[in-house]
Amino acid sequence: MADSRNPIGVIGAGLMGHGIAQVFAISDHPVVLIDAQPAAFEAAERKITRNLELMTEYGLRSSADPGPVLDRIRFSTDLADLSDRSLIIEAVTEKLDVKRALYRELAPHLADDTVVASNTSSIPIRDMASATGRPDRFTTTHFFRPAYLCPMVEVTKGESTSEATVVAVVDLLRGAGLRPVRINVDLPGQVANRLRQALFREAIDLVDRGVISAEDIDELTAFSFSPRMPLMGVIRDRDLAGLDIALSGTDSVWPDLSNAERGPDVLRDLVEGGHYGLKTGRGFYDWANVDFGSEWERLERQQLEVYAALRRIGAWPE
Repeated sequence: MADSRNPIGVIGAGLMGHGIAQVFAISDHPVVLIDAQPAAFEAAERKITRNLELMTEYGLRSSADPGPVLDRIRFSTDLADLSDRSLIIEAVTEKLDVKRALYRELAPHLADDTVVASNTSSIPIRDMASATGRPDRFTTTHFFRPAYLCPMVEVTKGESTSEATVVAVVDLLRGAGLRPVRINVDLPGQVANRLRQALFREAIDLVDRGVISAEDIDELTAFSFSPRMPLMGVIRDRDLAGLDIALSGTDSVWPDLSNAERGPDVLRDLVEGGHYGLKTGRGFYDWANVDFGSEWERLERQQLEVYAALRRIGAWPE
């Protein structure tokens, strides 16, 4: 699997799948991109073309020509077209029953040595592995949005995942120019989402208790410690500040942090009222006059500006 030209399969051409397929195609892998809806392929091709244009515009790629990249991607609705793939990445909806049903349908089409990986951001491997028929060759390749830009990928060793599988997938991802991190214990949310959920739990608890408004907590987060995160991460930041100070802080603050095991009423009331945020026009913020697509386009361009700046100062993984 270490060969940089190993054939890759991606199932799901939507939000994450098209970007994952693009990453491998850029790295000379032949890719089969599967989706049950043929209409998804036109959208995926359009998004990949736009992604390449944006990468060129922001100096992250020398050519915006989508031809060579798209030539390496074959679109199909037939799972049988994955029979010769070395690695198959599932990127369908984050619903356990949907994933398990897909794995059972996929299993008869695969070669014995094919590795299957899920792009899940929250479901433990143990809840999915048996449906694949190859739990020893099942892992995660959790990409981050936008997949065509962010190089980090979480690879998890489940209880039945073989060491050889983890090593092979990490090597393949690294050969494709990505930055895989190995997670040695199968946990809900893996690692990145656990960190994000921990921060969100404390933030939402403070809002719920009236300590601070949602707007102020966002501004405080964005312009206090967040700008340091790309430069030093979480633990290195404490090393630089001094572990004596860190220990003092843990002893005084941790006992008072939220340990809630369910979402607070302020969040539950919004969801039960049908207010999901940008996609419904209202959440903690008023999004009534904001176009969904335009807002994501604006945010993606801002991310590109940040990534390009981090590359210029040598702080972005190459």
